[in-house]
Amino acid sequence: MASFMIRNQVLVCFSTISWDYLWQRHQEFMSRFARADNRVLFVEPIGIRMPSWQDRHRIVARLKNRSRARGQSLRGVMENVWALDPLVNPFQQIGFAHRRNVSALTTQLQNALAQVGGAEPLAWLYAPTPLARATAARLHPRLVIYDCVDAYSENPKGVFSFYAESERALVRAADMVLTTSPRLLAQHRPANSHTYYVPPGVDFEKFADGAWAEPPALQKIPTPRLVFFGGIDERVDLELLTQAAQAHPAWQFVFLGIVRTDVAALQRLPNAHFLGHIAHDKLPAYLHHADVLLLPYVRTIFSQYIQPAKIYECLATGKPIAALGLPVFQEYREVMYLASNADDFANVMQRALNEKNDAARNAANIAARRAQAHANTWDARFEALNELIAQRLRETAK
Repeated sequence: MASFMIRNQVLVCFSTISWDYLWQRHQEFMSRFARADNRVLFVEPIGIRMPSWQDRHRIVARLKNRSRARGQSLRGVMENVWALDPLVNPFQQIGFAHRRNVSALTTQLQNALAQVGGAEPLAWLYAPTPLARATAARLHPRLVIYDCVDAYSENPKGVFSFYAESERALVRAADMVLTTSPRLLAQHRPANSHTYYVPPGVDFEKFADGAWAEPPALQKIPTPRLVFFGGIDERVDLELLTQAAQAHPAWQFVFLGIVRTDVAALQRLPNAHFLGHIAHDKLPAYLHHADVLLLPYVRTIFSQYIQPAKIYECLATGKPIAALGLPVFQEYREVMYLASNADDFANVMQRALNEKNDAARNAANIAARRAQAHANTWDARFEALNELIAQRLRETAK
């Protein structure tokens, strides 16, 4: 454990995802703070852009949560964690709407904090919008922490027009800035010397355990299975995967996750299988019954800042990984099959499939992948994070 563990604090986390959405960094860190005897108020998305048709699944899920909560916006989701589904005006770029939003959201948060028993929280922002910044300031936090997980201002889906400037203002003012990739670190450190690289981690034991029974949904899909898991959106090179599936009809391409873009071309192919969202606790069973795990990304300005949280989950399984498109993959070239370009990706997938034909090489690669993952657990990340936060609390208390 860390030499100093943050305890008896209240954290207000302004999230960009709902608690019940895909299990990610947001929930990994907040659940660990909760288990370390802190209380967490998890504020579900207040928006970084105007909602669109592609957001319908997330909106329906939030409406279901509100229904289950019987009209109450605050609900307990695990011990010491309460999720707040706030009501805000989505037209945040309009001045009077912003002011009313700040007032309304502040009241909702103050009421929620009174219920969970907290004051002077640590404000943890994933959403660097004026609404999140202004509301957090009204809570008189002991620290303001910006956890930057993406270059959202480059998001092809768009963000509010004020987003980039608001993010720059938050980076300058925050007590700490956390970044998930080397490029995000390089972008923000010049404006704030308390900027740190905190990459994703893995629940190693869960993903390394190979004793999972084959899920029924996979039993009817032949091998070899090439599996992609996570959000299925414009960041994934679906055109390339469509071409690969057409060229290799014996390969079975399995997609695990919520679809948030047009996949019609892939869905028409008999060797493409969309199994929908898989709960995080059940995901390892699917991965251990894959032949190759896929990490194919489109090269865009947005994607160049990405470090997928799933990297270490893939490595922990020991399975061969075929990857493309992100600069950060160069760090893992010794434990992945890394394509230099789109034309090379089919060859990389074939090499990954062939690995099992060389037992000694396969065993060595499995050990190397798992060793890389074992050195990068969420527990290790959390321990290091506690040290950073403790240091900043000491410095800001002077």
